[in-house]
Amino acid sequence: MIIIGIVGSPAGGKSTVAMHLAELGATWIHADSIAKSVLDEPKIKQTLINYFGSGVVDQEGKIDRAKLAKVVFGDDEENRRSLRYLESVVHPATRTRIRHLIAAAQGAGCQGIALEVPLMFESRWDLVCDEIWCVDASIERRIEWSQARHWTANDLKSRESKQLPIQTKKQLSNLVIINDGDLNELRAIVSARWTILTKRAFSQDSRHCEQF
Repeated sequence: MIIIGIVGSPAGGKSTVAMHLAELGATWIHADSIAKSVLDEPKIKQTLINYFGSGVVDQEGKIDRAKLAKVVFGDDEENRRSLRYLESVVHPATRTRIRHLIAAAQGAGCQGIALEVPLMFESRWDLVCDEIWCVDASIERRIEWSQARHWTANDLKSRESKQLPIQTKKQLSNLVIINDGDLNELRAIVSARWTILTKRAFSQDSRHCEQF
């Protein structure tokens, strides 16, 4: 089974690449979605409320990610301290769920996994990947796409500042995808690379079977 780690700039098209891989047969593991579901765990929710206060809760009593983001994404020390605390609470549970999903995909005989983790290198998930793909786009396109998430240009800049520089991500990746074309162009790039990787994996599996 192939594990493809997907990194890149915020709002650059990482999830679109992962979605195309899922269409080709990969299992898409999206760390942000998993972390969001972790926030609904009663123990974790109460822990965060105790620390941040009821101001991070919505009308349904759930953790409001937008309100939480305003508290943890900023440039002063209080914001950084809040972000560190949030990560200390959410990341362990998220990591456990990701491990279970990888194991389940392996057990089901899945061809590959698209592992989308924003802090791929910082959290060392790159060590489980066979390849790392870095997805980037022009700042103009990323600002446009981030508006669909109700982010301002400053929100985008703040989130980017909390991650490794994009040039570092590119240097640490096996494939760099510049997502400035249309969806058909992006799909063609993803499909071509996927075909190469799956053929290579099948060939290696065949040789392994012949040896035993």
